[in-house]
Amino acid sequence: MAKQLRQIIEEYYEVVWNEQKLDQAHHFLSPTINFRGSLGMKVEGINGFCDYAKMLFGAFSNLYHVIEDVVVEGDKAAVRLVYTGSHTGKLFGFEPTGNRIRYSGACFFKFENDKIVDAWVLGDLNVLYGQLTASDH
Repeated sequence: MAKQLRQIIEEYYEVVWNEQKLDQAHHFLSPTINFRGSLGMKVEGINGFCDYAKMLFGAFSNLYHVIEDVVVEGDKAAVRLVYTGSHTGKLFGFEPTGNRIRYSGACFFKFENDKIVDAWVLGDLNVLYGQLTASDH
C-alpha cells in the first residue's frame, strides 16, 4: 500500500500542481476533500480546491513543487516539498514583484479508497513573505 500511495502523491503533484491540470484533480482527490493550504486557507470539495489552486497559479505563473521526502504509514502520508515560481500576480496584499520565490513546506495526507480525503499544507510563510516584499535587485 505504501508504494501505491507514494505513486498517487507523485502523480498528484506532477499532474495537478506542476502541469496545472485541474481537470484531472478528481483522479486524486475525494469529492469531499478537506484541504488546508499553506497560505492559511481551508477549502472543502474539489471545486474549493481548484479555486485555491487557480489563485496560486495566478500569483505564481510557473509554480513548481519538488518532492524532497515521502513517508507513508497506513492510510496517511507526510511529504516534504520545495515550492518555486515567479511572483507574477497579486497575492493577498502583495503586488506582483517578478521575484523568483523558493520556500519549503510539508503536506500531511489522509487517504480513503486511493483518494486524498484530507490534506494539510504547512509552508514557511516567513520565507515566502520576505521574498514577496524584497526587491529582486
